[in-house]
Amino acid sequence: MKIILTSFFLFFLHITLFAQVKFIERFEVPSNMYDPNFEIARTDDGIVSFRTVPEKGLNFRRKLQFFLNNTDLDSTTLIEFPVKEGFDILGYDVDKNFLYLLFQKGSSFNSEKYIFRIDLEDNLGIEFDASNLLDMELIEYLVLEEKAIFLGSSDGNPVLQILNLKDKSVQTVQGIYNPDTQVLQLRKVPDLKEVEMVISRKIQNRRREILINTYDLEGNLMREVKVDQFGDQGQEILDGLLLPMNNYQQAMIGSFGIDRRDEYQGMYIMDINEFGEYDFKMYTLEDFPNFYNYLEEKAKGKKDAEIQKAIEKDRDLTINNIYAIRNVVTTEDSYYVYFDHFNIVNSRGSTRPGLYSPSSAYRYDRLTRMGYTPYFADPFYQSTLPNGSTFQITTEFRYISAHFAKVAKAGNVIWDNASTYDNMSTEYPEPFGEVAVVGDDLYHLFVEDLDIVASFFRNGEKVFENQHFELELTEENERIRDTDMESLRLVHWYDRYFLLSGNQSVRYQDASGKEQTREVFFISKILVDGDLYQPEETLD
Repeated sequence: MKIILTSFFLFFLHITLFAQVKFIERFEVPSNMYDPNFEIARTDDGIVSFRTVPEKGLNFRRKLQFFLNNTDLDSTTLIEFPVKEGFDILGYDVDKNFLYLLFQKGSSFNSEKYIFRIDLEDNLGIEFDASNLLDMELIEYLVLEEKAIFLGSSDGNPVLQILNLKDKSVQTVQGIYNPDTQVLQLRKVPDLKEVEMVISRKIQNRRREILINTYDLEGNLMREVKVDQFGDQGQEILDGLLLPMNNYQQAMIGSFGIDRRDEYQGMYIMDINEFGEYDFKMYTLEDFPNFYNYLEEKAKGKKDAEIQKAIEKDRDLTINNIYAIRNVVTTEDSYYVYFDHFNIVNSRGSTRPGLYSPSSAYRYDRLTRMGYTPYFADPFYQSTLPNGSTFQITTEFRYISAHFAKVAKAGNVIWDNASTYDNMSTEYPEPFGEVAVVGDDLYHLFVEDLDIVASFFRNGEKVFENQHFELELTEENERIRDTDMESLRLVHWYDRYFLLSGNQSVRYQDASGKEQTREVFFISKILVDGDLYQPEETLD
C-alpha cells in the first residue's frame, strides 16, 4: 500500500500479508495440458484419483488410470486397466475400501452399462453387469454393502432402483414415481445399512410438501417424516441439507420463504427425533445483525436502518436474490452454517428462478467425492433454471456474498458474519466455496481465475476477507509456465488442510542446466493459518 503525502506526514496501519496460505506438499502425474482431470475421492488412508484417457492408435478404446495418496501425498504407482470399447465413466462411489466405477456405452441414457470394482488394497478389478435397469437419465449413483443405488428420471418421473451386485436382482422403490415429485438429496447411512431421501412434492395451490424417507437396501420404506406444517401461511422450505443422525437426533438446515414470490426470508433448523417427530427453529435478518457485513460501512448502515424500520412496522424481512445452504459443520453443541447469496441471469436477460427455486436442485455428495461435478446433467435441475434453460441458453451465476453463523443446538445464534464475492460472475453451476472449522476459527476458500481467495473468522470476528494468493510450487527452482484454469478444483480435506488439483505446465532445469518444460496433473496440499496474519505498524 503506497500513500503519497503532499503537505503532512501520516501515521497509518499498514497490513502486511504473510503466507496465510502455504503450499506444503505436491504430487504430479505426467499428463497433457488439456487431458481430462482425475476425479478424487476420499479413502480411509487418504485419497484415490482416477480418470480415463484414449488409448494410442486408431480405435475408440480408452484406458482407466488410478493411483492412491496418503495424507502426505505419498503415492502408489499409476495403475491402468483396459476399458471396453466405446465406454466411459458415468458415475463413481467409494464404499469401504472399494472404488465402484459406473461405465456407459455412448451418451444415450438407455445404453449398455457395467460396474467396475477395484479393491484398493490389492488393486484387483472385477466387472458387474448393470443392464437390468429401467431406462433412465441418471441423477445419482451410490454403492453401499455391494448394492448399487441408481437415482434417475424416467419419462419425467423420479425413479430409484437398487441393484444387488451378488445375485443381479433389482428392486424398484415404490411411491416416488410421480411427475410432481422432485428428489433433493439421497444419502447413505452405512451404520444402519439404509439410505435417506429428501423429497419435494407439489400439492394443491402450488404449495410443496417435504418428505424425508428412509429405505433399507431391499427398497422397503422404514420411516417417513412428512413435513406438513411449516411456518406462517404461505411460507415454504426452499432448500435444505439433511445431516447425519447423532444420538438418535437429526437435523435438516436450509432456507425458507415464499416460493411463488421468489422471496427468501431466512434460515430454519428442523430437529427430528428417533420417532420422526419434528419441530422448527426459524431465523430472519433480525437474528443475523451482521448479515450485511459484506458491504462498505455506509451501505451496511443503510441496510441495517431499513431492517430496523421494517421490524418496528412489523413487516416481513426479506433477502433479495437466492440464499442457499452450502455446508454445515456439526460440533457437540452447535452448528456452523454456510450460505451463499447469489443471483441467476441467463442470456435472455431473465433473472427469475422459474417454477422452482434454483437451490432446490439435487444435492450431490461432495464430501466423499471431493468437489464432485457429475458427468451427466441433472434433468430435474434443468427444469429449475430460468425459462426451463437448456444448454443452448447461457446461464450466469452472479455471486454477492457468503454468510456464516454459529448456532447453538439449543437454538441461540452465537455469532454471524459475512464476506463479499465482489459480484463475481461464473457459469459454473455447482457450489465452489469450501469451509474449514478448526476450534474457534472458520476459513472460507475458493478459486477465482488463477488465485486462491481466502477469508478468515475467529470467534465470529472477521480477521481478513477476500485475500488473494497466487498458485505456487513447492520447489524453489521451478516456475509455473501455464495453468488450465478450467481444470482447477479446490476442496477441503481435513483440519486446516485443503487440496488443489488441475493441469499445469512447469518450467525447470535438467541435470545439465538446460531449461525444460513438463506437463502434469498435480495435487497440492495446502495449509491455511490465520495466525500468520499479523498487522504491522509502519511509517510511510
